[in-house]
Amino acid sequence: MGLTSSQGRLLMLTSRLSDIEYSEILLSQRQNTLAMRSEKVAKEYNEAMNNYKLTVKVTDTSKDSGYSIKDINYTDLTSMGYLITDVNNTIYLTKDGDNYNIPKDIEGNDLFTIEGDDSEHKGEAKINDKYYKIADGSEYLTNSKLLQNAIANGTLFIFNTLNDTPGITINTLPSSSDIEYVLDTSDDSQAESKYNYETTRIARQDNMLEMEIQQLETQHEAVLKELESVRKVIDNNIERTFKLFSNS
Repeated sequence: MGLTSSQGRLLMLTSRLSDIEYSEILLSQRQNTLAMRSEKVAKEYNEAMNNYKLTVKVTDTSKDSGYSIKDINYTDLTSMGYLITDVNNTIYLTKDGDNYNIPKDIEGNDLFTIEGDDSEHKGEAKINDKYYKIADGSEYLTNSKLLQNAIANGTLFIFNTLNDTPGITINTLPSSSDIEYVLDTSDDSQAESKYNYETTRIARQDNMLEMEIQQLETQHEAVLKELESVRKVIDNNIERTFKLFSNS
């Protein structure tokens, strides 16, 4: 191989080596992305298997036990004599136009009255001879998931009107309460199915990437060897040329 053709071969191999190394970098980045996806899937699975929820024990004469246990919601809470308040003990209610809806207990009785224009506590709720401000809480009260989260994170509180106990949190729920904070197993099966599917999918993609990386490593090694061979040919050609001129 002549010097000119060797130089051309060297440039081509150098370019090929750069392409291989760049491809290896891209594959490595894709592997890192898969690793992050794997961590996210594991985190979501762990959260789903260890999440808690608030439940309420609701009177149900069709059950032998006399009650049903449901995920907490505003309607069932009020039927059992519970209300929702904030940190200032302001009672949250839904509205019908400009008017607040007064919740009723399981027997259809209003849980409280709202003071009229002739009272110094106009527009306030009177519960067990105490007065409470009222606010529109429709955003939370009409969305059970938002209500769950708000009570769990301490944004909102439970008010037991039966024993006049406002400001109840998940940490201060009485052991005899109709409301419990329990491990939520309802989504475990779905979470496990999703986890198994995603991990299998990630593992398959990772194996394919690993095979591509191994192929590139083999090509990389072959190109390096050929580069070394071409460099030796070039060095030998240069050495012979110097000898030729030096002997002249």
